Amino acid sequence: MKSQPIEEIREQFDHEWLLIEVDKTDASTTTVLTGRLLEHSPSRDELYRKARQHRGHTMTVYSEDWPDDLAAAF
Repeated sequence: MKSQPIEEIREQFDHEWLLIEVDKTDASTTTVLTGRLLEHSPSRDELYRKARQHRGHTMTVYSEDWPDDLAAAF
């Protein structure tokens, strides 16, 4: 796939985990701006297994926004 803004990639999928190769990052905020979709899956575990096959600067993101009443820690 071609490089696209992260939000455009997220909008293409409903309730799926996305593995994205990072192309461009805002250096001042470390926010990922553009990337190329490598894999997608509704299963986070399946996506993590697939991610082991890829090298380089990647990110994993869920296609939907988190609910306001949900918190996550990494």
